[in-house]
Amino acid sequence: MSILIEKALALIDDLEIRRAREIDESVLRSMTGPIIDGQEQKHIKDCFTSKIRLEDDKKGHLSSFVVMSPTNIPLIFFSLRCGELFQVAQPEKMHIGYEAIKAYYRLERKQYSSEEERSQLIEAMKRAMEKGMTPDEMKYLYDKKNSWNKDEELEHTEAVTKVRNSFPAVELKLFGTNEAGKEYWKSLGLPKEIKMGETLFWLKVVDTLEQMHKYVGCQYVYLFAADKEADGQLVQYYRVRLGFKSDASLSANKPEFDWQCQFLFQGIEDLFNRRMLFKNLLKGYGDE
Repeated sequence: MSILIEKALALIDDLEIRRAREIDESVLRSMTGPIIDGQEQKHIKDCFTSKIRLEDDKKGHLSSFVVMSPTNIPLIFFSLRCGELFQVAQPEKMHIGYEAIKAYYRLERKQYSSEEERSQLIEAMKRAMEKGMTPDEMKYLYDKKNSWNKDEELEHTEAVTKVRNSFPAVELKLFGTNEAGKEYWKSLGLPKEIKMGETLFWLKVVDTLEQMHKYVGCQYVYLFAADKEADGQLVQYYRVRLGFKSDASLSANKPEFDWQCQFLFQGIEDLFNRRMLFKNLLKGYGDE
């Protein structure tokens, strides 16, 4: 690692992470939004500095942070709040598995009165097998369906949505760079490949998440990328540069505020591991 990189990393390490509620609002509103596709994304900055979001930060409903330069210039901003991810319950699939196991038991005990009824029981098992269910999965779904039915008797209300599994998570909201802070970043003399937003994400945002993780259980970090295209520049940035992904294995509640945004998530252990890889990459700059 070159002396220049070493000194710059020491300066970055000393950058202060401050709560938005502790910063003069005029300083916050002086920020300019990140540039995406050649255009300033004012809505991200405007939302972060809006009265309602700053009030949420003061009340503790949302934790908003700003990474500040020694010259009191905001460099990046982001917010965190408690959340949860889940796997959908798939009641239709449960019903198919449930009926298949019932059919299996009846066939085994020859509890049918006609050849037609026997054929119907065999058909119930075939439906489950066509869905790719193994006998163990059918038994699992049979037990879950029984539990579901008992829960319906206990608490039958549309106000509660049953899911298969839930996972503790934290939502990353309104992450953006202050375009006006990039002059300070240039003054550090780092190679152009070392970008301000990406670097401060790994060294400051993830560090904040790690501090939180000492006190609050968390398995995933997720976000809603404000990109109207499934493969837009912002989504690709989160996927390629920051390691987030999206697949059918997990689901999230998507509020009206995040409609037309892309749901992405990442395991928190994966996040910490990628941070270590990023740090090692930085240390390798300038080596012969």
